[in-house]
Formats: sequence, C-alpha cells, structure tokens
Amino acid sequence: MPNSFRSRLIIAFLLILTLMQLTTALFVLTATQRDYRQQQTQNLNIGSNIFVEMLANRSEQLSQSLSLLSADFGFKRAVATGEQDTISSVLANHGRRINANAVILLSPKGTLLSSSLPGLTPENIDELFALTQNRSTSFDIFNVDHSSYQFVLQPVKAPTLIAWVGMGFTLDKAVADQAKTITGIDISFINLSGKVDIVSTLPQEQQQQVLANANQITQSVSSYSDTILDDYLSTPIALDKVTAQQWALLHQSNVKWQQNYNALRNNMLVIFAITCLLAFLIAAWFAGGLTQPIYALVNFARKVGQGEKPQPIMGAPAELQVLANTLSVMRENIEAREHDLVYQSQHDNLTGLYNRVAAKQQLGQLLVQMHGCIAMIDIKNFRHLNNIIGFANADNLLMLFASRLESLSPSAALIARLDGDSFLLLFQPGIRHEQLDIYLQQLTKPYDIEGSKISVNVRVGLVELSDDYDHNDIDKLIRHAEIALNQARIESLAIATYLQGEDERYLRELMIIRDLPIAISQGQLHLVFQPKVDIHNNRCNSAETLIRWQHPQLGFIPPDEFIRLAENSGNISMISDWVLNATVKQLALWKAQGIELKVAINLSAYDLTNAQLPGDIKQLLADHDLPIEALSIEVTEGAVMKDAQTVIAVLQQFKGIGIAIAIDDFGTGHSSLAYLKLLPVNEVKIDRSFIKDIHTDATDLMIVDTSIRLIKGLNLSVVAEGVESTEGIDILRRLDCDIVQGYVYSKPLKADDFAIWFNQFSQANMAAKLEDTVK
Repeated sequence: MPNSFRSRLIIAFLLILTLMQLTTALFVLTATQRDYRQQQTQNLNIGSNIFVEMLANRSEQLSQSLSLLSADFGFKRAVATGEQDTISSVLANHGRRINANAVILLSPKGTLLSSSLPGLTPENIDELFALTQNRSTSFDIFNVDHSSYQFVLQPVKAPTLIAWVGMGFTLDKAVADQAKTITGIDISFINLSGKVDIVSTLPQEQQQQVLANANQITQSVSSYSDTILDDYLSTPIALDKVTAQQWALLHQSNVKWQQNYNALRNNMLVIFAITCLLAFLIAAWFAGGLTQPIYALVNFARKVGQGEKPQPIMGAPAELQVLANTLSVMRENIEAREHDLVYQSQHDNLTGLYNRVAAKQQLGQLLVQMHGCIAMIDIKNFRHLNNIIGFANADNLLMLFASRLESLSPSAALIARLDGDSFLLLFQPGIRHEQLDIYLQQLTKPYDIEGSKISVNVRVGLVELSDDYDHNDIDKLIRHAEIALNQARIESLAIATYLQGEDERYLRELMIIRDLPIAISQGQLHLVFQPKVDIHNNRCNSAETLIRWQHPQLGFIPPDEFIRLAENSGNISMISDWVLNATVKQLALWKAQGIELKVAINLSAYDLTNAQLPGDIKQLLADHDLPIEALSIEVTEGAVMKDAQTVIAVLQQFKGIGIAIAIDDFGTGHSSLAYLKLLPVNEVKIDRSFIKDIHTDATDLMIVDTSIRLIKGLNLSVVAEGVESTEGIDILRRLDCDIVQGYVYSKPLKADDFAIWFNQFSQANMAAKLEDTVK
C-alpha cells in the first residue's frame, strides 16, 4: 500500500539514497575533474621548468665554450691581428666541439668579422650587434632566414674589448623532439615575425590548428589555454622577451584524463543504477546498512579534496568499493608526486645534499640552542680544475666529495651544498681544531676520477656559535661563514675563524663601494695639493694632487682604503677621471690667477693599461688652454709590475706627447732595478719610509745616498717625500737631491689654502734673494 510504513520507508530510503548518490557523484566528479586539471597544469609546470632548464643548460654549454674561446691567447692574437683564416678555423673547431649551428664574430663597432651563417643582411648584423648592448639574459633568440637560433655572445678582451664572439643552437625539430623525450610533452616553436612559422612534435593537422590560433599565444602568457589546440592544454613560453616574436608552446594532451573521467562517471552511473535497483528490491532488509558506506565514501572524498590522508575504505559494497579504490589510488599518486616535488625543492640535484633554502630551514630548527660551530668549505681553484678535467668529471668529483663529507668522523649534524663547490656543515657539539685538521686531511685524499687520482685542497671558514647569535637570523650566520671563508681565501689560509667586528668591516666596505658613485655626483670628494720644493733654488714649481673623501655617515675615509676597494670593484677609472678633470680645472683657474705650476696626479694599474688615456689627457689640457707640461703623472712600481709590457707602451705614449713621468714609492717594490732602466721616466720619488729618519738613522742615510747616486746615474731627477725636519733638507741637499716634498714645507692643502701658501712662499723666497743681493 502506498501509505504503508513499509512503502514510505522504501520510498524515503530510495529518495535519501538517490540524493546521497547524486551528492557523492557530484562531489567526487567535481573533485576528480579539478584534480585532473591540476595534474595537467602540474605536468605542464614541471615540463616547462625542465624545458627552460634544458635551454639554460644549452646556454651554459655555449657560455662555457665561449669563455674558453674568448680567454684563448691565440684566438685573441688572431682577432687583434685580423688573421681571418685562423679566426675562421678556431670558430669552426669550437663550434663543432659542442655541435653549435652558428658561430659569429663581430667587431666592437658591430662589423661582421666572421660568420658560419651565409647571406646575412646588414639588418641581420645590426640585430646581432644589438644583442651585445642588451645582455640582460643568459641567451638571446636571433631570427634569420625563417630560422631561429638560441644565441649567446661574450666579449673578447685583450684587455680592452676587441670583438664580440657568439655561438648558437638552432631551435629546430631535433630540439623539439629532444625536449619531448625529456618532458614527455609535445612542444611547438612558433615564430611570429613576418610569415608565421612552426616547428613542432605534433602531427601536421594539429600544427595547422596551432597556426590558425597563433594570435592567442600572446594573450595566454603565464596561463593555460585549451582553445589553442583541441584536446590539449597549452602554455606559452616567451623565448625572445624583447620583441616577443619567438615562442615555445607546450601541449599536454587531456585525452587520457578525459577518458579516465568519463570511465569514472560511467562507473558511478552504473553503480548508482544497480544500487537503486537492489535498494528497491531489498530496501526493507538492506536500508539500515546501505547509508554507512555512502557516508564513509563522502567523507573520504572530502578529505581527499582537502589534502588530508584518510584511511582506505574497506568492506563497502562492490560497486562503491570500486570508487573507493579509485580514490585511494588517486590519493596515493598525488602524495607520491608531492613527495617528489618537496624532495627536489629541498635537495641539490647533483649531490643529493640539502640545498641553500633547505639548509637555512634546517639550521633554524637545529640551532634553538646555540652551541657547536658552522664550517663553510670550498675547493681551492675549483674553476681551474673544472676546466682541466672537464665538467662531467668535475661533477663526479663534487659527488665523491659530498659522499666523503657524509662518511667522515666526527659526523656533521647538517651537510648542505650551497652552490658550486661551496659546502656548509654544522657540528654539534663543536669540532676541535685538531679534529678539524684530521678531518681535512681525510677530505683532501686523492679521488679516483676515470682511473686518475685527483687531489684537491680546501679552505674552511668557521663560525663558533654562542648566545650572541639569534637562531632566527640564519642569514647572518651564513654571511659570517662566508666572510671567514673569504678571509681564508685572501690570506691563503686553510682555516679562518670569524672574529667579532669583521661583519662591520664587511658592511663598511659594501657601503663605501656603494656610495662611491654618489660621492662623486654629490661633491663629497675634494682635492688637496702638497707642494714640491726645489731645494737648490728654494722655489716651488710643482705640487702633487691628492684626493680626500668626507663621508656623511662614516666621516673621513682614508684614500688607501677607498682606492683599494675601487680597484677591487672595478670603479677606479671613475675616480681617476674625476681627479683628472678636477685637477685640470684647478690648473686653469690658477693660471688665470697668475699661478703656474706643474701638478702631478697618481694613476692606477688599470689606468696604465688604457692606451687611449694619453690622447684623452692631451685633449683635456688643450680644451682648458693649458700647456702639456702643466701636468705630470706618478705611477707606483707595483702598478708597473702587473703588466709591464702594456704599461711601458702606455708610458711611452705619455713621454711622446711631453708629459713627465715619476716613479712613486721607489724602494718598496720587488723588481724596480730590473725595470727602472727600461721605463721612460723623468723622475724618481724615494719613499718616505727611508727619508723621515735619515738625520738619526745611519742605515736609512746609506740607503738614500745609494739610491740617489743610482738615480742620478740614470740621468733622472730625485724627489724625496716625507721630509719633516730642516736637518733632513740639509742632508738631502748635500746628497744632491733635487726636490723635497713633506710637512717640513706644508701638509696637503685645499686649493685656496695652497694658493695663499704659494704666494707667501714665493714672496718670502724673493725677499730672501733680495736680501742676499744687498749683502
């Protein structure tokens, strides 16, 4: 009967069952469809990363080959002398070694010197040269004759820029096939410049569809599109980020996922129908036990969707168990992929050790109590060793090195590879220096690489942990370890321990390097001038220019400090240009005031390798209507020794245009006598360390006397710097010294103070001569 309790129970049961089944199906299918979409995008992400890494590896291969080529002395000489046959042969050989498809050589002005690409138009050459002006990425894409090349260019210097050399790989079908083999994803290269071209692993019919929808590529950047190609999810990667003409499209087929989804949907429909039929027939007996598995299935699906790890459903009806098992397998697959991704994000791909990011996380957990020590280890001259044994063998060496780090005793609580050949170790408790010496002896024992015994030397930077450190500031700990390692590198030590205050010095040096361009632009630098007096006629005809820096926060910075940092950071030419221009302007101003002097400026080792500098100085003097004799230069022995052949050639140019040259700090170098007779100098300055005590120290007096005789024997004038007493002047006059510079006459003065001193000194000298005449 329709109104019977049994009928109502059956109807209610069927209605509830139907509602639950529909809800479960909707939830599961929605979650499954979302998961499938996520899997597709995740596969595309992984494929994109692998593809970009493949291009980066190819670019690195090109860069490494170019580095070897641009550093090759024979190649530099061939480029400098224009030996076209040698250039072409070297380029071809290096190109074949790495299977490069294109090799080019451009002049510093963009003229094509050599190319393996026939028929390059002027526009092509201009496009190639433009790549050298905008080198913001590790490689560029160059399009020519409907072909695209992955190109890397590097400068060839000797030591100035003499050419640009470049190599490239063709983005062709072979590259697409190789990428597909690695990623398992179809790849298309699309060139949107002019006629739209495509190179793809897709079938021809699908390639035409991609070409027909090529206008959607630029609209799909950083996203995923399923309209570019039917039954595929596609994502574009811009290879040419400047013109956005060359693209790579990665296509992930969704047929497999759609089939799985349809199969799951059909299975659920079958299960739904069978369950309803059985429920209708035996609802009175089975109604009580039917709802429990359904609720369990819903709960399982919800937990899977929320990323939880529910227990597998067992004992459900066969139809529901199929669905439960499918969801369990899906959950296991997701967990496996997540585990792989997490592992790859935390470990170094080569050695399997923790990477830098994971090392910082682990240190934050391990250093809740600050005890023990951190050691940063690197391999001495690893880059040179890398070039000798090859990159593959060098990678093998790093893996053996990492394995030995893990096996040695005392074992480290944490071992990580930060980058290159740099490894970070945490010892808890700490390690004694005797233990560390034994540890390093074991670490540097020869390694068996392809049947050869390779020995290495290592450096260690140590940081002793204490309560002074905050375990939340891991960056500071790593920076201190790097500072200690750098100290070991500079001082050629095997082990260097970080000392308090070194961080402040490091930050101070960074601030000085950073603020130097600001100091020049904001006028924080100023010049001072120290007179040089001819002690035979008591006249001041020359002076030396010195630079001073008053920093707004750091106060006075000694010239030796910021000039050394400028040389190490490559900014010394900026200082030299400023000093040169400021000195010449001051000379012109003094000339207008009736003060005519010869002023000496100091040039660095870098300045002395610039063959254009003599001509630039000559033009600068002419622009300010100053004679060439108004300026002289001073160079140290150390600057000459760094590249004697080049420096002597530049000094010859200075002498040829009439600029006087002085050797500064004579006696403090190492090979001065061997080169002094070869240098085109007019004057030699004896260092103040020998001058200041000649009136009290017999040894200094003998050294100065001998030096003056030697210099005079070479027909050069002699300047004594650092004279502080009148007794010293009398002694130097007897020794036949020509010029004196020191506090005995004046300390270095600003321009206005120097003009006052100069006028007073000249007037006093004239008065003394007049008095001698009257007498």
